[in-house]
Amino acid sequence: MIKLIASDMDGTLLPEGTTAINPEIYDVIRALQAKGVTFVAASGRNYESVMGVFKCMEQELTVISDNGGFVCRHGKELACNGFPRKLLEEVVQEARKVPDAWIMASAARGTYTDQNHPKYVKWVREGYKMNIRIVDDLLSIDEPLIKVALYTYAADASTVAAPLREHFGDRVSIALAGERWVDMMVPGISKGQALSHIQQTLGITPEETAAFGDNGNDIPMLQCAGESFAVANARPEVKQAAKYLIGDVSEAPVLAQLKQYLKEL
Repeated sequence: MIKLIASDMDGTLLPEGTTAINPEIYDVIRALQAKGVTFVAASGRNYESVMGVFKCMEQELTVISDNGGFVCRHGKELACNGFPRKLLEEVVQEARKVPDAWIMASAARGTYTDQNHPKYVKWVREGYKMNIRIVDDLLSIDEPLIKVALYTYAADASTVAAPLREHFGDRVSIALAGERWVDMMVPGISKGQALSHIQQTLGITPEETAAFGDNGNDIPMLQCAGESFAVANARPEVKQAAKYLIGDVSEAPVLAQLKQYLKEL
């Protein structure tokens, strides 16, 4: 029996870069949790942006944000994985070398940029509901940073990620979080690692877990679930990693599958 369900957000649970979610999802999640099934919102977004969608459930929800950099359950922190100072300096330095890219950095409950690009600042504030703060220098922030993200507006994320992976090797965890998003976290951090932590905390096995995704950063999470689903709009490698293929995000396929699980309880 499924006891734990984890779903990616952008491109899986709702359209990319929006908060346009079917409000019926809240009642379905609550009904599942009333029957003992834990729901996890698992996103590359920061915690603040996840709460832009699930604010009404903050004290009920388990959240993986920043691709596993931050894990929270019912409003209480379970894990926060910040960069060591020297590694952060190198990551920011290399990110700044990437042409035609905009840089953001996430702390546990805040997001920052030192590139005041009005178009993208407005986009993340309005679309992702991030209260992004503009600072003089990302390296001047005095709280732990758990993710450095690049939005690449001239190349596909995979193209930008390749030289960064070559440079850092296994010293930095690099994930494709969308067609244009490249996320960098401390080594070993992923949605899969975070989901495993939640499984261990709750005493739930992978066989009792379902997961949904569409992008490269979802693959480690799908690999931790006995029942794994890729939406029809997923990248080819995600479809290959998943056990099942469901409809396009525009058809609300995750909601439909959650309803099916509810019927089976």
